[in-house]
Amino acid sequence: MPLYKFKVSDQKGKVSELLLEGDSQEEASRRIQYRGLMPLEYIGEGSQSIKKNGFMKPKLSVVDFTDRLVPLLEANIPLERALTLLGDDKENPAMSELIAQLRRGLQEGRKFSDLIRERRTIFPPLYSGVVEAGEEAGALSQVMGELRRFLMQSQDLKSFIISSSVYPIFIMAVGIVMLFLVLGVIVPRFASAMAGAGMKSTAIDILIGVSNLFSSYWWVFVLIAGGVGYVVAQLRKENNILRKKWDRIVLSLPVFRKLVVYSNLSRLCRTMAILMRNGVHLLNTVTIANRVVQNIEIRESLQNVCAELRQGQRISSALSKSKYIPSMMLRMIDVGEETGGVEVMLERIADRYESDLKRIVKRLLSLFEPMIIIFLGLGVGSIVLLMFMAIMDMQGAI
Repeated sequence: MPLYKFKVSDQKGKVSELLLEGDSQEEASRRIQYRGLMPLEYIGEGSQSIKKNGFMKPKLSVVDFTDRLVPLLEANIPLERALTLLGDDKENPAMSELIAQLRRGLQEGRKFSDLIRERRTIFPPLYSGVVEAGEEAGALSQVMGELRRFLMQSQDLKSFIISSSVYPIFIMAVGIVMLFLVLGVIVPRFASAMAGAGMKSTAIDILIGVSNLFSSYWWVFVLIAGGVGYVVAQLRKENNILRKKWDRIVLSLPVFRKLVVYSNLSRLCRTMAILMRNGVHLLNTVTIANRVVQNIEIRESLQNVCAELRQGQRISSALSKSKYIPSMMLRMIDVGEETGGVEVMLERIADRYESDLKRIVKRLLSLFEPMIIIFLGLGVGSIVLLMFMAIMDMQGAI
């Protein structure tokens, strides 16, 4: 984390230099003021990196942090004391550094939710809103417990999708490597041997053409791989023109539309349910929940929901303005509004969409795997067949 050096003055007017860390110069300046000091001059900036065994610090896991913190809070251990118990983690210096920052903020009299909100690159938008609701209601441990359950469910869904994709991706990677090995090593040698023996046939000509094409234009495959990597990197960025176009295109594809809509709406409903159950104002609930929607097209279709609610509209009526909200979801929310259990209905909707999402992903992967095998089998099989035909022509000539 960057280090910032200031010339400061205390209440007695004594001037000294102070070096402290922070996410930005402004945050470091605020931290000085919380200590009762007056920043006089910003001197300079340094950088500090945590390394372990020669590698940069590992990525912070919000799920791991919450999973460790919640049991301590549920045991009625004060927040600062709980963070102290978690801070001594020699295996994860990054986690220890984060906890040390949070502890310093609490010692300066700041709210835990404000500290979380300042670290939005680490914690999701939902986190600070739920923590703030728990602080205002005096039930931080209960609220954090629900937040922990939500994060664990989200992680389980992500792990299911990743684990289900490992085997097909492994088969595809091995098949592509094998195909490149055949085209780049075996076929050129075989074609050269046939040509050196003075054999001529259609199969040999095709093999020589394939060999020359691969050896002459191998760099095209490198460019394609680099282009794919660049596109993927751009798609991971928010508020990107390419990302917006991609999100719009995905929603126009029949099967992928369901995947995207179900994953985003399940996240939206789960977030709204947690916030509403913990007493967060409805407008704040909708605002925070809208931030967790990853598809830009769906998120923009929900931007006017708060305006509709301010005009006295019900949640179901406000959400109906978005063309991506299914009628089944609107009917269930409408029933929840009539019975006074909107958050319960939102939980059921999220469960339903997550179940449907797992079913669709499993079905797609079950189709994807044989398609990869057939495609690679046809490619390698065609080359082997040409080689066999060339051998048969050679025997016939002899």
